[in-house]
Amino acid sequence: MPLALAESESLDSFITDVYATETVKRLSRGLPPRLREKLLARRTTGIPDDQVRCLWTATVFERANFHLKRPESLVYARYDPEFSKHAAERARKNRSHLFLYSPYAWEAFTARYRHTPHKALFQFHPHPALESRILAEDKKRFPFVRESYTEEAGVRLDEQLRQRNSDAWKHADVIFCASSFTRQSLVEAGAAEAKCLVIPYGIDVSKTKPHAPETFKALFVGAGSQRKGLHHLLLAWQKARLPNDSKLTLVCRTIDSGIFALLKSTPNVELLRSLTRAELVEQFRTSTLFVMPSLVEGFGQVYLEALAEGCPVLGTANTALPDISGAAVNIIDAGHIDQLVSQLEKLSHELPGNTNIREAAQQSAERFSWLRFRRTLMSELLAAN
Repeated sequence: MPLALAESESLDSFITDVYATETVKRLSRGLPPRLREKLLARRTTGIPDDQVRCLWTATVFERANFHLKRPESLVYARYDPEFSKHAAERARKNRSHLFLYSPYAWEAFTARYRHTPHKALFQFHPHPALESRILAEDKKRFPFVRESYTEEAGVRLDEQLRQRNSDAWKHADVIFCASSFTRQSLVEAGAAEAKCLVIPYGIDVSKTKPHAPETFKALFVGAGSQRKGLHHLLLAWQKARLPNDSKLTLVCRTIDSGIFALLKSTPNVELLRSLTRAELVEQFRTSTLFVMPSLVEGFGQVYLEALAEGCPVLGTANTALPDISGAAVNIIDAGHIDQLVSQLEKLSHELPGNTNIREAAQQSAERFSWLRFRRTLMSELLAAN
């Protein structure tokens, strides 16, 4: 989004946490290779360095709290307002407009200005009311995921913090969403349908011709949490009648204790804690199916990442998959384990050795480019301003 603004000469300031400016690139030469790779990935050609504002102090304290295992919901609630306040200061100083992600909008949107800034919101995650309801209902069915529920739904937040997360949209002139599911969650909360616009994310499609594995190798990539539906996947994997050589690989930096206990009792499952970008791409290329049965997802960029490498996907309707669609996109109802079992059994026989479906996967991804995203975004933003 900041690149889209920069390309149209509409960017005043890009306020972020960590960005690899030329100075940061020089200072990073002594870092360990993997850490330096991650740092340098946080740079986009086309955004002038002098328009980037990194809030290093807030970032350092935020990361320190994560390292100390503080609850994510509380850490974000403490430091997200710093970005919003800084945006308000820049808007006052330069009489600029505001285009903010949902966690950083409240303070800037409710501040007072001498000018009348246009307020555009990017709601990248479904409305908290819908998320909390979905996770609470799932928690009743699977009490062992309560740790995840607490973290994801932010149940420890007081009413004031809940308001900044749930009501920022009320102060926006236009609201952009990455998926129809996110848009519907805002409409259910009371947002005007005409104000909420859907612009799906983009992806760079691999130039490598897809190869179809001969055995059924399923892949999950994401947080090992309730919201991602990992416990549903493990329960379905236990129930499904799959070929004997079937294998499920989980790529999770973190995994909740209750779900980890379920993992240990599930056969033919491999857990990988951390991969480089190249290693992750190789997982997509050598897996028969990517599966992430999320309960609630603002988009699910990893679905496009899998499709771009020729890997068919299986997920729920509570994601961007209905917006992506295609022959290689398989959709079930969120929380429906029997449907997940049925799809795993069906796809375990249809996908191995099937090159056509892998070509269809890349064709689905090719319909979503970052250039299309940026052009559509700016067209709609200028029309709404």
